[in-house]
Amino acid sequence: MAVVEKVLGVSLPNEVERALKEVENRLTSFKVSDFVNRDLFDPSVHLLNKQGKLLRPSLLLLGSHLVDRNPSDYIDLAVAAEMLHVASLIHDDIIDRDHERRDLKAVHEQYGREAALLAGDALVAKAVAISSKYGENVLSAMAKASVDMCAGEILDYNLQKSNKMPSVSECINVDMLKSASLIATCCNIAAIHSGSPRAKEMHVFGQDLGIAFQIRDDIIDYGEWAEKGRKGVLIPNIVSSLESEEGLASSEALSKAVAINSKYVKDAMDRLGEGAAAESMKGYAGLVMIKS
Repeated sequence: MAVVEKVLGVSLPNEVERALKEVENRLTSFKVSDFVNRDLFDPSVHLLNKQGKLLRPSLLLLGSHLVDRNPSDYIDLAVAAEMLHVASLIHDDIIDRDHERRDLKAVHEQYGREAALLAGDALVAKAVAISSKYGENVLSAMAKASVDMCAGEILDYNLQKSNKMPSVSECINVDMLKSASLIATCCNIAAIHSGSPRAKEMHVFGQDLGIAFQIRDDIIDYGEWAEKGRKGVLIPNIVSSLESEEGLASSEALSKAVAINSKYVKDAMDRLGEGAAAESMKGYAGLVMIKS
């Protein structure tokens, strides 16, 4: 049984589950020679060897199943998507000065800032090389998602530096670029590769899902921050923005953030039809809905 099914409880079609298991194996099977030397290999695979929920590879494989393609044909592309995601985590932890990731020391804490920067760069380069075999359209879509992620990250960083409370629309724009861009691309990349007319609707599904996913994280982060007596600096967060922009009390802002999260999830789910793959993708959408 695939790790995603165990962790998230989403039922996957058999073909997707088998392909996802192979993705897990590939992510933990890199050799030193794949990264030239041990100095680059160790920081590069630090987080790959302690896998997260594999949300992006799962959605990518489900997307291939949804457009009647064989998920096993997209194993390499799913590996590339997770490598891009991990590269973004490594760089994000450096920027935010975070100390831990996936219950491990952050890469820059374990190996140093310079090694972490280079490991992130190496993972991006490997992801590009792997994606290139799927053709120009796929490579272009993956590259656009990567640029969007960087654009979202710098917006997020500049908002933190400004000491100005961002607006709700600014928060959602950061979420769309930083988080939703790769999720949306994973959802529709097989449709792009196969020339399916469903590519656009699947991208919008993934975009709505990605925004809801980040709003869910904002709500959780806000709750943890409030429990600590509001000590420390809260990074740009939609709940705080609702408090500031609309003059809402904390409980009212939380309720409204939950409603926004629910709307994005419902919009995402409404975009897909029937079938095993569609139901699994809807299952992931349901998991990012905050229950009020």
